Amino acid sequence: MLTDEDIIQGCKNGDRRAQEALFLRYGKKMYGYCLRYSGNHADASDLLQDGFVKVFEFIGTYKGDSALEGWMTRLFINLAISRFRKRSSGPQFVDVENTPLAEQADETRDEEELAPVNLDIVLSALAALPEKYRLVINLYAIDKMNHKDIAEQLGISEGTSKSLLSRGRVMLKEQLNKN
Repeated sequence: MLTDEDIIQGCKNGDRRAQEALFLRYGKKMYGYCLRYSGNHADASDLLQDGFVKVFEFIGTYKGDSALEGWMTRLFINLAISRFRKRSSGPQFVDVENTPLAEQADETRDEEELAPVNLDIVLSALAALPEKYRLVINLYAIDKMNHKDIAEQLGISEGTSKSLLSRGRVMLKEQLNKN
């Protein structure tokens, strides 16, 4: 079995077998990220393909100072964000810096506990959310980015990020209560 280092070197040399090994090792996990960010299987498949094209194109820039999986994950997330920006011609968010929802977003984070829910049900409910809410929830709750970083990535204010998270969480709970 090839090590990550062998696969990386092979990919840098354009070896198709190494590329296939990389895809087989990380494809399912990256598809999970793609599905979370895209919301449907067709878009997730497109994002997965585009992501691996980027991985193979930029594997030469991978320095090995972080885990390969982490480097690839960041690349896939950035690609999903970029696709969101292009599709929506840039985020069209309203600045809601001083709304009660924006201020409550951080305060309620640890206070609320949800009953255990099937992962497929959660992913389905998440996929049903409008894209801007799904994106912020993914970045904040799953990828552990803070509101400052989310705001920078999406070109919005921190307050808008907090508001979108808060509203998205409400919408997600409503979706989960339907099931």
